[in-house]
Amino acid sequence: MRKLLPVLFAMIIFVALGSCTSTSSIPTAEGSFEGIEVFTAKIPDKNFEEIKFIQVQGGWFSGPRGLMNTLVKRAKSEGADGLVNVQYNTLHIGSTISGTAVKFETSSP
Repeated sequence: MRKLLPVLFAMIIFVALGSCTSTSSIPTAEGSFEGIEVFTAKIPDKNFEEIKFIQVQGGWFSGPRGLMNTLVKRAKSEGADGLVNVQYNTLHIGSTISGTAVKFETSSP
């Protein structure tokens, strides 16, 4: 019986840790987020110039909304008015959000 106790304890720990799940989402209605147009899966239907790729990293307690706010602020500081190919990834030690900051071309009459 004493030999089964460590095995039973290990199984309980495995089940307890293996059954935890969580989900995160970023509200990115096709349009804008804090004044910046955000595109995750589709390409904008207007011409743009790429400014730079931006990646923001956060710790365990960084939520997607906070990381998105930081990404948008960084894009604005670079003179961007849009972000394309925005991706949110969770890692064992935190999470990242990335995207390409772009400047949309204005059409001349």
